[in-house]
Amino acid sequence: GVVCLLCSVGFVVYNRWEAENAAKVTDSLLVDVQSVIAEQSAEQKDSQSKMPTINVDGYECIGILSIPVLDLELPVLTDWSYAKLKKTPCHYYGSYYEKDFVIAGHNYNSHFGRLSNLQAGDSVLFQDVSGASYFYEVALIETLPQNATEEMITSGFDLSLYTCTLGGSNRITVRCNIIK
Repeated sequence: GVVCLLCSVGFVVYNRWEAENAAKVTDSLLVDVQSVIAEQSAEQKDSQSKMPTINVDGYECIGILSIPVLDLELPVLTDWSYAKLKKTPCHYYGSYYEKDFVIAGHNYNSHFGRLSNLQAGDSVLFQDVSGASYFYEVALIETLPQNATEEMITSGFDLSLYTCTLGGSNRITVRCNIIK
């Protein structure tokens, strides 16, 4: 019994350490991405089919996601992997040009852990690395099964943000439409 208790405490401590480490990496990367975006010229946005990227501290970034009501501002990496999700949210599918943009994030409180607190009408902003801003409004919050990949990427919404529920059996998904 004591061994199980010690293992449980160790697991909780490790999870908190991992979440704090992710918050530090995200904060550091955010400052660097903001700096590079400020230096970018509008000329970089030469193609409407491929999202522009920048390399910052060895990470390929496509921009910054802001969710004011949650007081979140996060860099978004170009492509996702489980290792990258432990650092900051990642582009999962589609693009903001095609209006089928999907961003995945870990359920750390410093990342997407509070997505379920959003409500219809809340604002979401994405700024790409060329400095162009895309304004969205939350339309729907839903819970999808973990294997609902097709439903995630073919939703008909302009932007989808998602994270795992605690335990990982489902996905909290926030669907947004662009504000024209």
